[in-house]
Amino acid sequence: MKKIFGYRNIGLVFGLIGLLVLAGIITPSMFSLNTIISMLRNNAVYVFLAVGMMVVLVTGGIDLSVGSILALSGVVCTSLMSSHMEIHNIVWVLLSLAIGIVCGAFNGFVVGYLKVVPMIATLGTMYIYRGFAFLLSGGNWWFPHQISEGYQAWAGKQILGVPSILWIAAIVFLAAAWYLNYRTTGRRIYAIGTNVESAKVAGIKEARIRFLAFVICGALAGISGMLYTANYAMCTYTIGDGYELQAIAICILGGVSITGGRGTVDGVFIGWLMMSVITQFISLLPGLSVWQKALQGAIIIAAVFLNIAMTRSSEKRFLKERGALL
Repeated sequence: MKKIFGYRNIGLVFGLIGLLVLAGIITPSMFSLNTIISMLRNNAVYVFLAVGMMVVLVTGGIDLSVGSILALSGVVCTSLMSSHMEIHNIVWVLLSLAIGIVCGAFNGFVVGYLKVVPMIATLGTMYIYRGFAFLLSGGNWWFPHQISEGYQAWAGKQILGVPSILWIAAIVFLAAAWYLNYRTTGRRIYAIGTNVESAKVAGIKEARIRFLAFVICGALAGISGMLYTANYAMCTYTIGDGYELQAIAICILGGVSITGGRGTVDGVFIGWLMMSVITQFISLLPGLSVWQKALQGAIIIAAVFLNIAMTRSSEKRFLKERGALL
């Protein structure tokens, strides 16, 4: 029991359980297997944005351009693929990653080396990347008959009854957890967000780490653009609009500190599940869909307060136990 209640995200777990119980009582149909898979698939793109956003937030930064990077990547990949369907689909995966890396590298250069405030820098690039997406698309739309089946299979192919986009999302969660917890550069990302001056004294290059964080975030936003268009079999320059706020909300819901230095991948995973359940639950309640954003915000605030309360309780218990040992 001590280990269970000492888990730093136990408040989020209780919040998720409470949501599931409430949803199960009010809308039992929500818990059919097909509904659950559909719910997770429709929210899978947020996994990539939220994990990337978490990496940047942990350094004490923020990236408001991820939704625009998603749109730019989606437009470039879809427009080229629709006129060159003979090209192998792995090319579009690599191209989306390349676009994301280039956009993330530019963000990282402006923030890390030019020392521009992250919010201001990425607010500017948000409009720049969205503008490029509009210019390259010409305001056009792409629909299912213009998107190859092989391209769509990256998101919709069933593997053991689960869409491939969910398998890719699971790989991203596991890879991010391994990188941040067991790689030196991953630990340095936390060090920069915790105390910049101490990190510098320890020999950690602040600019390089911030640059790397934005590159990771950009790469994940880039691949999300390709997967978004594959999942929904459509594309236009407006896709991903406002997704950066959803990614930030998932991170905050998952216990990531916006001041840097604190946040876990498992917390983001729980936050993503909670946001998915909230969105699906509200959509099934007649008359409440117009209140969706307001209700999401209220639930997020409640969950954050619960998580803070549980964290403080855990810290007090730890200090009490340490005092007893001394």
